[in-house]
Amino acid sequence: MSRFAHQKFAGPEVDGDLKAAAERLEEIRQHHLDLYARRDVVTQTTSAAGDRVDWVPVESQVDGAPAEPPTLNGIEQDPARPTRAAARALRAPEVEKGPPGTVPVMRKNIDQLRPVGTLQDYLAKGPYRPEFTPPDDPHPPAIGAEHKYAHAYQFVTNYGTEAYINTWKPYVQWSNEFSLGQLWTVRGSGAALQTLEVGAQTYKDLNGDWEPHLFIFYTTNAYSQSGDNLGGYNTDVRGWVQVGTSSFPGMRVAESIAGGDQYDLLIKVQLYQGNWWVRIGAEWMGYYPASLYSDTGLRTMADQVDWGGEIVDDSANHPEPTSTAMGSGTLPGAGWTHAAYMRNLTYQSDANGTMVGIQGVPQVTNAAAYDIWTDFSGTSGWGSYFYWGGPGGV
Repeated sequence: MSRFAHQKFAGPEVDGDLKAAAERLEEIRQHHLDLYARRDVVTQTTSAAGDRVDWVPVESQVDGAPAEPPTLNGIEQDPARPTRAAARALRAPEVEKGPPGTVPVMRKNIDQLRPVGTLQDYLAKGPYRPEFTPPDDPHPPAIGAEHKYAHAYQFVTNYGTEAYINTWKPYVQWSNEFSLGQLWTVRGSGAALQTLEVGAQTYKDLNGDWEPHLFIFYTTNAYSQSGDNLGGYNTDVRGWVQVGTSSFPGMRVAESIAGGDQYDLLIKVQLYQGNWWVRIGAEWMGYYPASLYSDTGLRTMADQVDWGGEIVDDSANHPEPTSTAMGSGTLPGAGWTHAAYMRNLTYQSDANGTMVGIQGVPQVTNAAAYDIWTDFSGTSGWGSYFYWGGPGGV
């Protein structure tokens, strides 16, 4: 059974008081102002995609020196289906960067943020914080947002995972709904669930625009509470340590063109010397200290690896099925340059770095809306791979 099966999502508070709504919005904006005030900003730049970037000394994020990353392996390409790197906003030669010894951290335009709900709702893997209740609870909370999936998972002891995610700009119907393609590194279940998640996401209420962004997310408590060292997105909460200078959480990523150029993100997660490292493209972007997690969670290993798509349907406010698209918005049968893909899917089977092709179990919420087509034979240039996504609306 999927780890998502017993989650129930609380609906938004019914509150017609405009003053209270304004106070909630101000609390979210003040959260960011306080966050930015704590940064030791050396300089500020703007990326080629328009991201506002604070450059901070790498040592300012930790006590002492940052951890040393693992070695890097090569990048795989299939000559028959060439792709381009999606995370490239800081790689153009004309783009200004910070001085040596500094790293990039996203600074949102808080005037563009207009989410509805509390600060906890905003920090959650949205748009509403999930609540867990006993199976026999006669009064479960109202479902405010339904999460829908097309993904493939494998229960296996692992120390990380690696693959490429094809990036698109999917249509998202409402600002508090999102569409994403991601990996989940998982251990535990129910209230003891812990995850590390990385991918590409379109989410207006989080990012302030309708563009696709690189995101990271973690939870130490089954999504039930977010905050510093508990869980949340990107650098909106403490926990993440930025090391790389070419990519950063929250940055814009390039989107593929139907029938044209295809962009993808090489993502690798690896547990190494007490830290969960995240690689984007040709560099280690940074890490989550494994000490954030529990001994029965992700501190020493993972027990599940998962890749796929997810959307949110705000069913509380909009009872009809959402038209938010997943992936390219096209069902998997459309294939290369039309449907979204994830390729060269592997997991790390031991602490020495051995990588093994994923043999996932596909799972979809509603195949008419979002589907997945898998090939885990490992016989093609894409190794284990799948096409995924769809238009929604049913």
